[in-house]
Amino acid sequence: MTSSSRCPTCGAPLGFRPGTMVAVCSYCKSLSARTDRDPRLIGKMADLVDTGSLLALGAEGRFAGRRFQMVGRTQMKHPMGGVWDEWYLALDDGRWGWLAEAQGRLYLTFQQALKMAVPGVEMLSPGLDLDLGEQGRWQVVEVSRGTFASAEGEIPWEVALGGQYPFADLAGANGAFATLDYGEEAPLFFTGRQTTLEELKIQAPPPVAAAPRLKVQGLPCPRCASPLELRAPDQTQRVTCPSCGSLLDASEGRLTYLKSLQQPHVRMFIPLGAEGRLRGVPLVCVGHLLRSCTLEGVRYPWSEYLMMDPKGGFFWLIESDGHWSFAEPVAPGEIRFPQAHQRTVQLQGETYRRFQDVPAVVEGVWGEFYWRVAQGETAQVAEFVKAPVSLSMEVQAQPGGGSEVNWTRSDYMEGAEIWQAFKLQGQPPTPTGVASHQPNPHWKKAWELGMWMVAALALILGITFWETVTHRETLLYRETFNLQERVPSAPGALPEPELVFFSQPIQITDSRKNLEVKLTAPVNNSWIGVEGALVNESTGLVELFEVSSSYYHGSDSDGPWTEGSPVGTVYLSALPAGTYVLRLAPSWESKQAPVRAMTVELRSGIVRWAYVLLAFLAALLVPVFQVIRAFSFESRRWAESMYSSQNAGED
Repeated sequence: MTSSSRCPTCGAPLGFRPGTMVAVCSYCKSLSARTDRDPRLIGKMADLVDTGSLLALGAEGRFAGRRFQMVGRTQMKHPMGGVWDEWYLALDDGRWGWLAEAQGRLYLTFQQALKMAVPGVEMLSPGLDLDLGEQGRWQVVEVSRGTFASAEGEIPWEVALGGQYPFADLAGANGAFATLDYGEEAPLFFTGRQTTLEELKIQAPPPVAAAPRLKVQGLPCPRCASPLELRAPDQTQRVTCPSCGSLLDASEGRLTYLKSLQQPHVRMFIPLGAEGRLRGVPLVCVGHLLRSCTLEGVRYPWSEYLMMDPKGGFFWLIESDGHWSFAEPVAPGEIRFPQAHQRTVQLQGETYRRFQDVPAVVEGVWGEFYWRVAQGETAQVAEFVKAPVSLSMEVQAQPGGGSEVNWTRSDYMEGAEIWQAFKLQGQPPTPTGVASHQPNPHWKKAWELGMWMVAALALILGITFWETVTHRETLLYRETFNLQERVPSAPGALPEPELVFFSQPIQITDSRKNLEVKLTAPVNNSWIGVEGALVNESTGLVELFEVSSSYYHGSDSDGPWTEGSPVGTVYLSALPAGTYVLRLAPSWESKQAPVRAMTVELRSGIVRWAYVLLAFLAALLVPVFQVIRAFSFESRRWAESMYSSQNAGED
């Protein structure tokens, strides 16, 4: 229930409902504090800055089944120059809600009790993982201070004219948002999430919104009077004049000259004002930045094109050495640091490895921007990679010692897709080198070839199994020949003119089976060779072959050694079915036979495992080569990283 008091300046009635600490007179703009008696005058309020808000005092709505009314607003100045609104909602159950409005986004929070001590604001830094016990785990997004600028209506906290209030904004999972307010002796904790006007169900909409602060066309440059065309007039903080190169401020409802820029020469692939449809979303190019980093004395530049959709959302197209990326903001609360050393981060269950950590400098500024960009400003950028996606954590220092972190997800794109989307002339630049998150083109081919390899190996195994089962090995002939009986041993004895052995008739019944001739002779530091022939008794067909057995051994300065084998084998192609005779003519190098006897075997249906192995190797060759190319590509990628694959492996 609201109690009435009088403004100490003009006597107009002031409303102090339970929980109201100060109130602003709607007539004379006096700020008064609530006391046990009459209100105490604090001072005169400055005029509110037109932020283009669609909200207004008196608007009603519902949240979580409870009716509320918007009864107050404060405006806070950011160290980077912007202004944000904090609206105060009085719920019908007596609670207060804080609705922060900044850059078109709404964050509704409620004060919650903290049952544990929290670190001081000086101990916090963007990107820090903060455990608040029962209140969950949070990532610090921004550590800064807001300066009280103006207010209207009823305020549930005691403000001071020009007072500065340290705070830390936090982000949690599933869009959760929180603030640690260090304006009190004991930090206050507010938690909630991002919301929308539709979700708040505003029943009494505010008055018709004022016209945009800046006209879309025909606005003259205060430096050279050239007409400027602003495509995001309600959000633009900085704009450059294409005629005189001046950097202009647009945050105070008018264009103000700041400085003349010495712009570097750069090729602008996407002109300002270019319109296109990318991934189903209409986009217009409103700004272009040239940024760079320097590592070991080498400068690495890249271009960032600021894109705006019809709803006022912003995206980026990034070009570096002919490689393109589509970038969009990521809620910091969705990022997880699973390791204390922060070499990896996780987003939606995917793990990204740290690739670079560099200071990025703005070298050139063209077009309009929704923040107070400045030529020469530096931000610390850490990049985490899992191709074809890159996550960037950008920490921006603020005047007065504060800092803010922003996360961006970049998806690799082909230049041809961008050229087609924006109907650009000519051809996209040819990419050079390997981009940090460029998809590995060889993995897909390796995978496809791997599937063929598996099919080929399965076929080879199937054929081998079938041949083993249906064409069993068969012994056709085996005989041991006594060489010493045919070779004279007495001195002066004459040997036979030619030593030849003939087998008994051998039946070959299957013309599809190959043949194996095996010679076994226990030679020792000697050899024996056999010239053989399989002769078909009916047709006279002759199949010639040679087989030998040699075995040598000894020792030298390197130790014992052996060479050869007492068993020799030769394989013959399948022969027509029929009766054959095996003709064998042995030979050796000495006068005496090196062995007493030799054994010859003839078998059919031999599985040539060497051929099977060669077929396996042939099936593996191309996929393995493709895998080698894929690993070579990854090696080239990580060769450009500050965090090598070896270091990542150690982690």
